[in-house]
Amino acid sequence: MTPKPEDGAPLQPTESNSSEVPELPPPPNPSLDPRLSITDAESPPNAPENDDVFKLSPRAAMRLLSGGIEALVRITGDIPPTPPPTSPTLPNMRGMTAEKELIRTNSEKNLARMRQEAEAAMTAAQSSPRRPALSSHTSGSSGSVSQLIDGVHLRQTQTPTPPPPSRPPEPYIIIGENSQPINLQHSAITRKFYSKKPPPISIEEYLTRIHRFCPMSTAVYLATSLYIHRLAVEERTIPVTRRNAHRLVLAGLRVAMKALEDLSYPHSKMAKVGGVSELELARLEISFCFLANFELVAREDTLKKHWEVLKTEQPIKILQPTPTLSLNRKPRDKTFAGKENEWN
Repeated sequence: MTPKPEDGAPLQPTESNSSEVPELPPPPNPSLDPRLSITDAESPPNAPENDDVFKLSPRAAMRLLSGGIEALVRITGDIPPTPPPTSPTLPNMRGMTAEKELIRTNSEKNLARMRQEAEAAMTAAQSSPRRPALSSHTSGSSGSVSQLIDGVHLRQTQTPTPPPPSRPPEPYIIIGENSQPINLQHSAITRKFYSKKPPPISIEEYLTRIHRFCPMSTAVYLATSLYIHRLAVEERTIPVTRRNAHRLVLAGLRVAMKALEDLSYPHSKMAKVGGVSELELARLEISFCFLANFELVAREDTLKKHWEVLKTEQPIKILQPTPTLSLNRKPRDKTFAGKENEWN
């Protein structure tokens, strides 16, 4: 131990005293500061090295699904559960709406009136004065020409015209004529996936929990990503936000497992793992089928194309957030600060 100067002992020459340049302090390290904490971001999912979709592990497919959903959430932002429609009809519902409007324009009164007008025009044409002359000329010409059968000449007789129908024309019955418009029905379906507040668990942690208790195959994860990508990007049926991403993923996994796999987990177990009630899971499943228009068949080439899209076009920068610096005190610092207050 080096003696202190006040003790009267002379200082021993050291390397620090002999050198003229003072020793530099060590660089700052914020992680060692007890009042600051840095939350490091998890590493992005590594892309699989092989090019065969059948050799892709289920966990790697789950990470691709998580990355795609997180990218859609970051791009979309926060949207309220019932956004006002910007257009009178939604893009993927225009064909059905046009067909329904065409049927409504030709309602039962219009169609019955058109039929009555057609029958009245036919009756007027038959009772016109030109019609008998034409018929008599035709009958005379037909009577002059006889048909010889076994040496016997037979006269051709005209077939009598059928009488007009006595009963009134039956109108067309439109099923669901007084139903709500399609955009209102669509809003009611999409509302089932929204929650009042964003869930406190991330998409990756949510999928990890599901994969831990209910592991699924690679095809189920890729098909779920395909369904949601088709709804959000291609058809723009529903925006993927932080409020509805978890329920969309849960419903997509449930539907994809029933569509592609021979066996599926019990309904009660899937509801407990997903954090919803059994009734709510059933509603989410049915609503997801209606949003997807029951197009749930995912072939091998379709899954492979979507897998290549996830590998090449998945933005790594979006999936890798920057480390956030939290100024909140740790629990041990709070106790230490309390002791300081007691000492003061």
